[in-house]
Amino acid sequence: MAATLPVHFLTIVLNGEPFLRHHVAAFEALPFPWHWHVVEGAATLTHDTAWSLATGGRVDDAQHRGGRSVDGTEEALDAIARAHPGRVTVHRKPRGTLWDGKLEMVNAPLRAMRAPGLLWAVDVDELWTTEQLVRGRALFLAHPDRRAAYYRCHYFVGPDLVVTTRDGYGNGPWEWLRTWRYRPGDRWLAHEPPILATRLEAFRQLRRRWRGRRPKPTVPPGDPRAFSRDETEREGLVFQHLAYVLEAQVRFKESYYGYAGALDRWRALQAVTTLPVALRDVFPWVVEDAPVDRASSRGLVPLVPLPAPRDAGPRVGTRGPA
Repeated sequence: MAATLPVHFLTIVLNGEPFLRHHVAAFEALPFPWHWHVVEGAATLTHDTAWSLATGGRVDDAQHRGGRSVDGTEEALDAIARAHPGRVTVHRKPRGTLWDGKLEMVNAPLRAMRAPGLLWAVDVDELWTTEQLVRGRALFLAHPDRRAAYYRCHYFVGPDLVVTTRDGYGNGPWEWLRTWRYRPGDRWLAHEPPILATRLEAFRQLRRRWRGRRPKPTVPPGDPRAFSRDETEREGLVFQHLAYVLEAQVRFKESYYGYAGALDRWRALQAVTTLPVALRDVFPWVVEDAPVDRASSRGLVPLVPLPAPRDAGPRVGTRGPA
């Protein structure tokens, strides 16, 4: 296995344009065995995401059609799967059915992952280059004792706006755990934060659930079995997280997570002319110190072309969302 170490990429998505083709282009150039499992569709606010119900979160019917994407993602994924038989698998619920939370979504492909290797979670708006994926796999080949890896990201809150703190909002201590050594039989016990467990670990953690406790992380930050964010950053493994670059993304988060007024606040942020600004001054759900500056002034350009924000209004000297 050490000689091949295939990579199982895992993405859950609803309305993932225009990011999908970046991912498949990055994967196509990889010089090792890989398989992309994409789980598409709308998920109920249950399990790990149930917290958003208290803030008014809801599944907006305008965001899906019979549980499927409405922005062309469904059709794009079908075309990608046809073009890559045996390498891209799309997992869906029957039309008209929603996933039982994101936890069911991430567990759905595991039975199809029959070979040990790496499991690399790639959210649809998290962009890696081919070179980064190659270096990340090489780290695990060079260190067979390591079980997982944490990363930092460039956290975008607009097409040309990025959070500049290294260890605050967008790059907290539990972020971003994205890669694990995988063995058939492993399962997800939680999605937020992500907890991938072996059969034995899953059995032990059943007791925690019986006692009403949340699952315990199997490789928490600081665990010597995991590559730290400092270690992966030294290898250039800092990905682009285009979290708030499209109006459609912000509109979805406003309804799904109950972020009241998110779209109007995001538009105001795009109109800011005096930078840097504090993100918490615009997004009330941000409590940390998170300065925002121009991405281009820091040499950062999104890996996919993005439309300019519409209806941003007059340029002002204020702040923004996350």
